[in-house]
Amino acid sequence: MAWDKLFGRGNSASAKRAVADSADTAASPADSNAVQGKRQARRSKRVFISTRIVVKFQRDAQPYKEETLTEAVNAHGCLLRLSVAPKSGQTLTVVNVKSNAEAECRVAYVGHSEGGKTKVGLEFLQPAEHFWHIAFPPDDWNAADFQDAVIDRPAAHQPQKLA
Repeated sequence: MAWDKLFGRGNSASAKRAVADSADTAASPADSNAVQGKRQARRSKRVFISTRIVVKFQRDAQPYKEETLTEAVNAHGCLLRLSVAPKSGQTLTVVNVKSNAEAECRVAYVGHSEGGKTKVGLEFLQPAEHFWHIAFPPDDWNAADFQDAVIDRPAAHQPQKLA
């Protein structure tokens, strides 16, 4: 089901209706151009995946450490939520709990706080495309290209009667 949503398959009538409805309430051309420009400026594709990490940094001269989950990752960093927000531009350490790999990061974005946690975007200081241990989609990959793709499914196994 989740893959169907990702690839735009499933109930195509309701999906097309939702797209048509969202087009009626779309942002101004200037807003959509800004968003499109930001997407084109992104260096690698985002993958929305929840990965356990530990974030370590200094807050008011005190060491701070928090285990959290990523919301999205890419080859250049991640997006996550923290209980204590670091300062924009601050350097911190991220530890991938699964692999125990560490990487130095810079706080590239500090967003709004919701539910006691602040959205934070991190950027690796050194290239670390294998830090997440996942395969990223190619730069020219687009989920819309697979919207009408047909998946070949094997026929259900039919038990045979033995004579």
